[in-house]
Amino acid sequence: MTSWWLITAAHGYVNRYISKQGLRRTAPQCQWKSLLPLVYYTQLEGLKMPVPFYIRVNKAISGIAGAVIGSMTARSADVEADLSRAAIGKILLVRGNFRMGDSVLASPAITLFRKNFPDARIDFVGSSMSEALFQHMPIDRHYKITRRFPDAMWAYFGLIKQIRAERYDLAVDVSASQSAMGAFIVGFSGARFRAGLRGKRDRRLNIRLPKPAERNKYRTLPALVAALGLPSEEILPSMALTPAEKAEGQSRMETAVGQGDGPIVAVFVGGRISRRKRLPAEYFMELAAALRQAGARVAVFVGPEEKNLLDFFRQRGAPDIPVTYEPSVRKFAALVARCDLFVTCDSGPMHLACAVGTRTVAIFQRPDHGHWGPPESRARIVYRREGVAVAEVVKVCVEELSAKSATPDRRDPSLCSG
Repeated sequence: MTSWWLITAAHGYVNRYISKQGLRRTAPQCQWKSLLPLVYYTQLEGLKMPVPFYIRVNKAISGIAGAVIGSMTARSADVEADLSRAAIGKILLVRGNFRMGDSVLASPAITLFRKNFPDARIDFVGSSMSEALFQHMPIDRHYKITRRFPDAMWAYFGLIKQIRAERYDLAVDVSASQSAMGAFIVGFSGARFRAGLRGKRDRRLNIRLPKPAERNKYRTLPALVAALGLPSEEILPSMALTPAEKAEGQSRMETAVGQGDGPIVAVFVGGRISRRKRLPAEYFMELAAALRQAGARVAVFVGPEEKNLLDFFRQRGAPDIPVTYEPSVRKFAALVARCDLFVTCDSGPMHLACAVGTRTVAIFQRPDHGHWGPPESRARIVYRREGVAVAEVVKVCVEELSAKSATPDRRDPSLCSG
């Protein structure tokens, strides 16, 4: 365990450094600032783009962690279990990830396991993000993991000690992938049944599940539950906002965009740069202006990773288009819930908007919408290999606003052409 302590410390230090430095661009030219040695440059489809070096470091750390655990522990034997009939009184669900989208996509696990075990104690292990998102949902306790340095140096020892003391009957990694953090926590949880995907990180598991055939992230978790032999159904991500939170969000949103009869359309300008998911700031500025001209009351949102763009939008944008940064994820969700339409790249707020029931237009720059894209009942995906023009996005938004009360199956297949 000393080796794991050192590995976790290194992992926490790298992520802490990145979160403090950020990936920054100057406006309006959007030239990248150097983050050497944690950023290296590479050629991607003819574009010179920076790729965070910490991704490679994290992969290396995960590999070392797996090797250390493998050398220190014996492989657990598989157990045969009919979980639908077993005496299950305490359940631990684990999603070892710190990003908004992954946390939102884990929310159906709470609903599905609560339906299967209505009288069980259900606890969750996740980040501060999932702790905020899952308030008022049917879990009994939320354990918080951290990547802050130096907290990560000892936090996981205390976490594992607390978890093992509870003597859980069932612990499940609900990532529906081979998560290193999830496999570690579930594997060392001491639970009678320890479930997760079969693979290189399954050494401490005793229920090893095949990788779901379903690729879409909105369907893999129900498939995982079904693979455990439990009744399952397609349940979409959700978030439980209180009436007070909704009322505050409505008031703030309507105050921000001003009085009028036009629909409220929010434009989120973020996306993970390292995965080439964010469009240029100028693209969003043109989009917001075009939607305003089309008669919508428009608001622009930036996230924590785009705070440096606030001045750019405020100085160059139209005075009647407010630009907002809301650090509280629950307050942000309440603002989004009041919108008639939410326009965004593939991002965490895309999944959040779907979770609060706001119709979404999702702009994909990569042909992975089949994997990450929300279902048609919640969102309309726009993608072209050569890129989607602003005019095309505006056209889609107008169509969505006009058809809000019509059948949800109204996506133009040509917009998802490869």
